[in-house]
Amino acid sequence: MTDCPYCERSFADESEIRKHLYEDHESDELGRIDTKRVEQYIDDHDLEESDDDATRAQQDTDEAVGMTAATNRQSDERWELHDVQALSTREITDKLAEHGIDTTEASFRDRAAAVDSAMVLADQWEDDHDVDTSGYDQDFIWMAAEVLWSRWAPDLPYRERIYDLVQDGRELREQDDDAEACEQWLSAWEVIVAVTPDDITTIEAADDYLPNVLSLEAFLRSLDNDLATLAADDPTYHERRLEFCREVCTQFPDAPDEFLLDFRHFVADSLTELGRVVKSRSEFETLIRDYPEDPWAYKKLADSYWREGADEPTAEELERAVKLYEQALNAEGSLEQPATVSDRIGDLERRLADVDTSEAQEK
Repeated sequence: MTDCPYCERSFADESEIRKHLYEDHESDELGRIDTKRVEQYIDDHDLEESDDDATRAQQDTDEAVGMTAATNRQSDERWELHDVQALSTREITDKLAEHGIDTTEASFRDRAAAVDSAMVLADQWEDDHDVDTSGYDQDFIWMAAEVLWSRWAPDLPYRERIYDLVQDGRELREQDDDAEACEQWLSAWEVIVAVTPDDITTIEAADDYLPNVLSLEAFLRSLDNDLATLAADDPTYHERRLEFCREVCTQFPDAPDEFLLDFRHFVADSLTELGRVVKSRSEFETLIRDYPEDPWAYKKLADSYWREGADEPTAEELERAVKLYEQALNAEGSLEQPATVSDRIGDLERRLADVDTSEAQEK
């Protein structure tokens, strides 16, 4: 259950509280995390920002641009992460001390090593020091934990770092630096792997555990697509895509079959692009065994015996390809262009007929 911090209602899952925050609370009362929840809800449902929302967003931007040192803030002003980042480490620890929280680099690293979230660390502070804060002051405490983590323990992975890396990648994408954007997203994936407990084996459970502003499946699919796009110009990305997709399958072995089937296809496709024909065929054979209703593994395996990049096929390989194409047509799943597969069967049968004629003439 997830509790709303602004009223007494509780919600069974993340999507419900996002809807509640969007529909029932004003944006100017939301903290940073809950603002991101609302933004995610708007994105997920393809909603348009209202004029009032746009005006408030512009006001927030204007305030941020015109803001002087964060120490000059009024106590009732909203804290943003960039405000805390603008403070020196000493200023952050002094303000934490005002709330009764005393911390040093050594004690902070000890706490950070035992958890994987700045929010969790901030909650520990509040519990251990009997801190009584609410609203924007409470926002400051967890933001301070995140900033101090980046300064004092950058080698230790933490969940909030995922969102920052994803956002960095989006900004780089907007600047048309797709390769560097992809690097940031691969770094985000490394953090996801590092902080996700071993007993979490599904996408759904990982979504509940990771930052609630990230839709994990959409992120993983988008990153795979970006790696494939980059690989078209730089073949080294086929190797990185292969490694990534294998890790995804290993990390979430109990994900839905549709998801796993797609990523296992991506593994086999990457092996094909890397010229590792024997291994790619083995992957397709395994897919056929595990998902006999999927026509694509049959088709791709058949293609490997005689299409682009294949060695000159033997008669046995041509016959094998024909059989695989026929299995693709008969599988329960659907092909986008079954006529193309039928045409390929026709091409192969003509080639086999030529082979038979040639062998008969030799005799």
